[in-house]
Amino acid sequence: MAKLGWIGMGNIGTPMALRMIDAGHEIMVWGRTRERLKPALDKGAADGASAAQLAAECDAVFLCISDTRAVEEVVFGPHGIASCGAPGKLVIDNSTINPQRTRELAKRLRDEHGMGWLDAPVSGGAIGAAAGKLACLVGGAAADFAQARPWIAAFASNITHMGDNGTGQVAKSCNQAVLTATLAVWGEVLEYAESNGLDPSRLVEALADSWSDSAVRRVHAPNMALKKYPKAKPTLMLKDLDILADTARATKSPMPISALVMNLYRQQLALGFETGGIIGFRQLYAGAAAEE
Repeated sequence: MAKLGWIGMGNIGTPMALRMIDAGHEIMVWGRTRERLKPALDKGAADGASAAQLAAECDAVFLCISDTRAVEEVVFGPHGIASCGAPGKLVIDNSTINPQRTRELAKRLRDEHGMGWLDAPVSGGAIGAAAGKLACLVGGAAADFAQARPWIAAFASNITHMGDNGTGQVAKSCNQAVLTATLAVWGEVLEYAESNGLDPSRLVEALADSWSDSAVRRVHAPNMALKKYPKAKPTLMLKDLDILADTARATKSPMPISALVMNLYRQQLALGFETGGIIGFRQLYAGAAAEE
């Protein structure tokens, strides 16, 4: 068991942190939004005064926060992790951020403070986080990965060391490319099915165990068929697709399908859709059909 810091108590970070507590680790949490800390504090987590305190008192600090800028601020900003960093300690970043910036931040932390960095983005959503069934894609030194793997196992069932720093984030961008394209095509075929007299829900059930089966069919397509999903603007997926596009441009990697999907997300945002690209694709295609 270890003493571990946790920063980032969102809808995925919270169940991840709670599973670490359940696994017997001593957890200290910190965040700017105090009410988000309550589930972990109620379960026995210690209340940290700053990111710096977590770094000073913990073996490693996990991050599960919004974007590259937020990660850099938490690590290198005033009262950040680096201000109390020490050789042998780790930052384990479960956020989804830019791979090249990850490499730069990891090198800076190592060169200036002797600390290790693992980029360890996850996939599987809040449901997977609560069940401990996330996929965790890890980039960083092999020794750091070996140290952190037992901790990560509290919330992830599929943990893969992808290579050096940045490779975990590259792998996550690949995941997001497949995920968003799959969501887009499900929106397309469900609208097509209904327009041609098929019950969309029956189609979703019929394709179980087919070559088109996937977690998207099991988790998202049933709600897409019913045009029912909680409101969530498509900005988060667009952030991830922007990371993919930036990385692809830097390496001259052609990504025509992902570019098309990104454009579809931007159309949803411009039209004011608030369904995070899930039902938004059906709305978009239905509107296009009505205009023809």
